[in-house]
Order: sequence, then C-alpha cells, then structure tokens
Amino acid sequence: MITNFFITFTQICYRLAYRILLCLWFFTRPTVNGVYIAVWHKGHILIIKNSYKRRYTIPCGRIKRQEALHDAAVRELYEEVRIQTKASQLTFVGKYATQHKYARDIGHFFEVDLPNKPDFKVDQREVVWARFMTLAEALALELNITVRAYLEDR
Repeated sequence: MITNFFITFTQICYRLAYRILLCLWFFTRPTVNGVYIAVWHKGHILIIKNSYKRRYTIPCGRIKRQEALHDAAVRELYEEVRIQTKASQLTFVGKYATQHKYARDIGHFFEVDLPNKPDFKVDQREVVWARFMTLAEALALELNITVRAYLEDR
C-alpha cells in the first residue's frame, strides 16, 4: 500500500515538474541537448513510455554539464531501464534536430545491437512501460518527433 502511494506520488511529481519545465521553455525557447539510445535485439527496438509524457520514446535524457556524449548515453540507459553497457559498445549514428514543444531538441543518437535479449526493468515512476517492437510496430505508435525522425531514416 505504501509502495503504491509512493509510486503514484512520484508520478504526479514528474508530471508537475515536466509541466513547470514546459512553462519555463515557453519563455526561454532553449536549445536542449540530449542523448537517445536505440537498443536493438534481432531487428526489434526497445520502446519506452514515460509517466509524464504522452508520446512513446526510446531511452533518452539530457547531457549533464561537462559530461561526454557516450558517458551520458551509458548513464541514461541504466537510469531508465537498468541496462548496463560500456561506452565502447555504443555506436554514434548521428544528430537529429527537431522543434519539440517550446525547445529546439538536438538529439545525439546511439545504437547498441545486443545478441541476447537484455533484462530490463522499469521503475514505474519515470518509466512505466517498455517493450521490444519491430520497426513497423514502433512507427505505428505516437512517437516523440525526434525518435520518429531517427526511425524513419532506418
């Protein structure tokens, strides 16, 4: 009972914080640099759903100040779905710049193609759902526009 309350409370906090961030972006119109990590396994990609966003995405997040791109990708992949990888396993595939809400989103995309299906875990707080899907299944979803741009290039 306490655990369910804590999860629900945390999800509400994420939603509120995201709404506040969008309000701030409305006035500042920033450029946001982030990393996106496409986890592939036998032609399927790991798609996730955040508790505070409407659209589906892949593991991603902001780059911390003074953080190398590969290090940010390794960190975000672990934080979001508990998949551990090394920077040397990630392949940088490119940058995608899109307008997302009130910010210019510059996504630095990495891929990792894993021979064995990884065990992943969602925390039910920030990430509430995750599944490996075919490219066609993923493109049928309402995706984050930066992720859609990447997937359409594949």
